Amino acid sequence: MARVTLKDIAREAGVSVMTVSNVVNGNLGRVSPATAREVERIVAARGYVPNGPAQSLAARRTRLVGLLLPDRADGGSLLGSPHDVAVAGAVEARLRERDHHLMLRGVTRHRDVLDSVRRWSLDGIVVMGFTDDELAALDLPQDVPAVVVDTYVDAPGAATVRADDFEGGRLAGAHLRALGHREVVLCGPVGTTSQVVRERLAGFRAGLGLDPAEGTPPGAAAPGTVRGEAGDAVVLYVVAANTTYDDGLDAAAQVAAELPGATAVFATADVLAAGISRGLAQAGVRVPDAVSVVGFDDAEIARYVDPPLTTVAQDTALKGRTAADLLLDALDDGASRPRRSEPEPSGEGPNGVTRIDVALVERRSTASPTPR
Repeated sequence: MARVTLKDIAREAGVSVMTVSNVVNGNLGRVSPATAREVERIVAARGYVPNGPAQSLAARRTRLVGLLLPDRADGGSLLGSPHDVAVAGAVEARLRERDHHLMLRGVTRHRDVLDSVRRWSLDGIVVMGFTDDELAALDLPQDVPAVVVDTYVDAPGAATVRADDFEGGRLAGAHLRALGHREVVLCGPVGTTSQVVRERLAGFRAGLGLDPAEGTPPGAAAPGTVRGEAGDAVVLYVVAANTTYDDGLDAAAQVAAELPGATAVFATADVLAAGISRGLAQAGVRVPDAVSVVGFDDAEIARYVDPPLTTVAQDTALKGRTAADLLLDALDDGASRPRRSEPEPSGEGPNGVTRIDVALVERRSTASPTPR
């Protein structure tokens, strides 16, 4: 069957090709409502499908959006964590719903960003997975609409979407304290420049009743380092580990060998918590009978480990959809920069910050400590 064209629709409707084009592309300012309804009826009846490249050319848009992530030196997957996979999937789904397409690209330098935007004629970019220092080094171009996921860096011209990391950490700390835990461990990449991790650490300290401002500073701990401090009836240890399952196994072995009095561990991501839970079991430490484990994200892995993880849930699907909507709304409005109508009270960033709410999901990996 021959492809239905604009000329076919125009001929049947008794109007010009330009009129049909205006209706198809939503430019109804010079088209009467009756004519628009008739053209839309014929378009639907004939099964007309617009020519994508032609539409893009007419609109001077490619409908391509870039998802930029850190380029891994080891050649591994750009989407290295369950969180990133979930957010990327939600971004792609929302773009597809709104007739746009996603291009995934690993970058490390400002030049990489410019090359991606120019070579592929990207309409806009979503940036995710970078530490604060890495994001600052990218120096995002301000003439391209951009949304950054999970950052506390003021990226000029870019909107920001992130979880309420402090509140998430606070919920985890308060939960463990309410259960009666007094020797607890925080495990995560505390030596990085990631403000996301620092916010979770500060919130966790607050939930335990400790001063949130006295957390481990960036760069102060490398993987494998144990730091401890005594607070008001609470002893907090900080074990540095990268956010991987294997690092969780190593951290668990360290907790079992070096911190025998600890009765609970809070990991800054579920994939790390899953490794810790498994590693404790391998060391003969029962979860939660001997040590409780709490994660962060509520990724799918949290439901599949044994026992299922208590975790701080953030709506990663909502985070991804919000990032995509911010970007596409800016493009539809003809704006060069995404905007938010509800910025944080602090006014951080010229475009405000969209915060995703968090909640504690209690499963079977936490319980009151067993007397020893």
